[in-house]
Amino acid sequence: MPRNNGTPRASLVTGGARGIGRGIAERLARRGDTVFIADIRRADETAGELRDEGLDVHPLRLDVCDVAAIGEAVARVDEQAPLATMVNNAGTGWIRPLVEVTPEEFDGLMALNLRAVFFGIQAAARVMIPRRTGSIVNLASTSAFSASTMPMVPYDTSKGAVRTLTIAAARELAEHNVRVNAVAPGTVDTDLVRAVLGEEASQAQTTTHIPLGRLGQPADVAAAVDYLTSPDASYVTGHVLVVDGGWLT
Repeated sequence: MPRNNGTPRASLVTGGARGIGRGIAERLARRGDTVFIADIRRADETAGELRDEGLDVHPLRLDVCDVAAIGEAVARVDEQAPLATMVNNAGTGWIRPLVEVTPEEFDGLMALNLRAVFFGIQAAARVMIPRRTGSIVNLASTSAFSASTMPMVPYDTSKGAVRTLTIAAARELAEHNVRVNAVAPGTVDTDLVRAVLGEEASQAQTTTHIPLGRLGQPADVAAAVDYLTSPDASYVTGHVLVVDGGWLT
């Protein structure tokens, strides 16, 4: 059921066209938010599918590696409804031995997984601070706490940095009543994970690493984001909520 008491509020989800991002966008829309799916591709298609279900969802083509475009997107959303929730979800990962990673590959991954998150926080904070309200959630990973089981050093590094960025930003923005948290998923059953790890390796995680015995679903992560951006979490900031089926235990 919608929980916004009829007050217009906008949520912006980067990388919201598929996988975890789509799950988050749908969850926030079902609680009554006006949701903007910001993605470099498929935003129109996904928004259309969710609108067909009666949800207030809008597409926004955005390359989060373009810093100016992030600011413009946030301003455009905020003009239509006050931006209450910013979810920095867009990201990528790949398997590559450390000694084979090129500078271009490293810089590209950091631009998407870390730089875009920093400037997403910045853009959201600029519109939230004057209103003294707002919630920002970043997508980290269990790799922010423990190295991946496969050679993914740049990815692990980026997610560790997102964890620290979340904590530091939360401390600075707390005086403005803007909360910053993160969700750290384990292995989630998405097209990207299957493409990176392979179908067999993905399923093997359930028996070798996950005590609950199943892969995570986008809905599991979306539920955590829903909580962190809800009034129920009004006293929670600087927290990294792990959603991993017990992987890190």
